[in-house]
Amino acid sequence: MSSERPQNRYVIPVLTAVFIVVVMILIMNGGMCERYERRMQRQEMMRHYYDSVRRESQLERLKHQKKN
Repeated sequence: MSSERPQNRYVIPVLTAVFIVVVMILIMNGGMCERYERRMQRQEMMRHYYDSVRRESQLERLKHQKKN
């Protein structure tokens, strides 16, 4: 019985440490996912902006060509 006590003494702190590490990884990964999602939204918005600018410039060129 005395040989079981030292092993039990280390089990709970080790499991607690593993649990804390896993929870921290999950929390940090969630933060990264949110940042990634926001960055992708910004890129999509910029893509829409560039597309609209490109369309406007093409329309201006067409109007200019029709006048000539």
